[in-house]
Amino acid sequence: MGNRCLEWVALNLALCPRSLVLGRLLARFGGPAEILAAPPALLAEVPGVTARLRRRLGDPGLTGAAAAEIDRARRRSVRILLRDDPEFPGILSQLPDPPPLLYVRGELKDSDDPAIAVVGSRRATAYGLEMARILAGDLATSGVTIASGLARGIDETAHRAALAAGGRTLAFLGSGIDRIYPRESLRLAEHISNNGAILSEFPLGTAPLSGNFPVRNRLISGVARGTLVVEAAAQSGSLITARLALEQGREVFAVPGNATTENALGPNSLIRQGAKLVLRAADILEEIPGAPQAATIEEAATEPAAAPEEEAILRHLSRSEPLGIDELALAAGMEAGALMAALLKLEIASRVRQLPGSRFIRTRRK
Repeated sequence: MGNRCLEWVALNLALCPRSLVLGRLLARFGGPAEILAAPPALLAEVPGVTARLRRRLGDPGLTGAAAAEIDRARRRSVRILLRDDPEFPGILSQLPDPPPLLYVRGELKDSDDPAIAVVGSRRATAYGLEMARILAGDLATSGVTIASGLARGIDETAHRAALAAGGRTLAFLGSGIDRIYPRESLRLAEHISNNGAILSEFPLGTAPLSGNFPVRNRLISGVARGTLVVEAAAQSGSLITARLALEQGREVFAVPGNATTENALGPNSLIRQGAKLVLRAADILEEIPGAPQAATIEEAATEPAAAPEEEAILRHLSRSEPLGIDELALAAGMEAGALMAALLKLEIASRVRQLPGSRFIRTRRK
């Protein structure tokens, strides 16, 4: 990699996690080499450039650290994309505060625009997880890339649904690309890198500190033509992502929820403020210029006829409140053996889904 990459990596090492001042520095000095060579007195004139940042920019060891960072990335099979790289997402370049560069595992494609960001609570309900699965899966089936943050709950479900539908998904990290968080998502991250990309603007080795995630969220909303909030508490990172989407001139969508639950406060509030209420993928696709038509098929046309014992189970299962084995056996009037056999058939047909604790919920799709 040439001197230009070295300069950008050095600048990024100095800036992170304060990369949001980059736009002001570029406007004042023109490029990374000029920023790194600027005297402290001139740097101090730029709003947001702290004394600590001035010391980091003037560190004589910064170039050596950048060379070592590039070597570490190469040895870890991580690519570093600069903002003028053909693969760099053009939609991110349009942001008022685009990232200095991106560390990437996987492949970015022109077809990743349009993308839709799907975000929500880490402690999602069964209803929220089911809605995220359905909507992300239908959007991916329609050819839309799903962007999210690899967090537990809604984010993870959205990524998995896109992959299950044979679609593409992008995951933006609030840590170094070699510090997958949470750790249990390592295998999911590997699948994403084979069918999309894992991305971060943070240097290798950066820990998943809480302050990194609001910075990361602007990229989740920024790479997408719209952001869908499935479940979120009144104060949550998902609402920060929705606010950033509005500031970036993007669409905001929300799934309505039970007004008595905390996780519904966020999306219901967004709807009250003007976000579009979403019940199906077509509600999103019709608002996104250039998006393909919805591939969703009406449920009545997709669900095959069920055996009588299966129909008895389906009548007592909802899509929002899971039931345990004992409750379901009592409601359906079935013996345990017959109930388990019928549930297995319904699971194979993807008409019910088992949740932790041997609880079951009805699905919406075939």
